[in-house]
Amino acid sequence: MMLLPNQSQFSEFPDFPSNDLSLIPTQYKGWRISSKVINGKLWVRWQHPQESFPRYGCSIGEAGISGTVSHIKLFIDLAIRLEEEATKKHRY
Repeated sequence: MMLLPNQSQFSEFPDFPSNDLSLIPTQYKGWRISSKVINGKLWVRWQHPQESFPRYGCSIGEAGISGTVSHIKLFIDLAIRLEEEATKKHRY
């Protein structure tokens, strides 16, 4: 379930039409992705499948929502690769 800003909070974001929020996926490769308004800024947060809270996050910047989501997907892909490498090294 994705957290969306409520209507009164959303009015603070004239640059982010509501239909752009649909660009934020709720999951990517098992990682949960959510959005939240923090101190008047829209943030996208993501959490590891084995954790109960979103440890990572970034605000929507100049790249916009789609650019930020692409950036997050790269971070998730990197984390998955690093976990796989750590598992391989731990086995040997």
